Amino acid sequence: MNAASHSSGPRSNAYSESKFTNWTEYNPWIMEARAALKRYDAKMPERPKFPRIIEIRPQICDFIYPCTALQVEYRLKKMRADDLHGLRAVFLLAGTRKQQTSWRSGFSYWGVYGWSCVFLCAYPFDLASRWNLDSLRDFYLEDVLVHEVAHHIDRRPGESRKKREGFANSFAERHRAAKK
Repeated sequence: MNAASHSSGPRSNAYSESKFTNWTEYNPWIMEARAALKRYDAKMPERPKFPRIIEIRPQICDFIYPCTALQVEYRLKKMRADDLHGLRAVFLLAGTRKQQTSWRSGFSYWGVYGWSCVFLCAYPFDLASRWNLDSLRDFYLEDVLVHEVAHHIDRRPGESRKKREGFANSFAERHRAAKK
């Protein structure tokens, strides 16, 4: 009898049939974004006039929202309509235990763009004391949100990650300078 026939599936251990299936990059922020999109995808229009803002309430009290849905909406309304064309939603994510562990190890995300949606990640409550809460809110609204919208605008396939990040950073910087 073959030893593999007793396994629970093709990815049951490091010696699975295709070892490449075990090389998935660990990223709890992307995992949470995918789960949120899966939950709300059918409820969102494909091409809304204005992006829907969806708050996913933290189930654990170890995370905070640096900004509110109303503040996100207000900030988006200050942007050009062309920049938001095709953006389906902005999610305020709840945070997970895996993210909490990753924040402490120095691996962190503030926002994610994908699937024509922006995902703003929750911030660990125990790290919030490092910030003035108004500064944290401004950082999320003026830097993270605008940076992720820039990824929505910049759809140049084949460009390197470095060039795409450079575009998003310069876009956010231009918006910050225009605000002053």
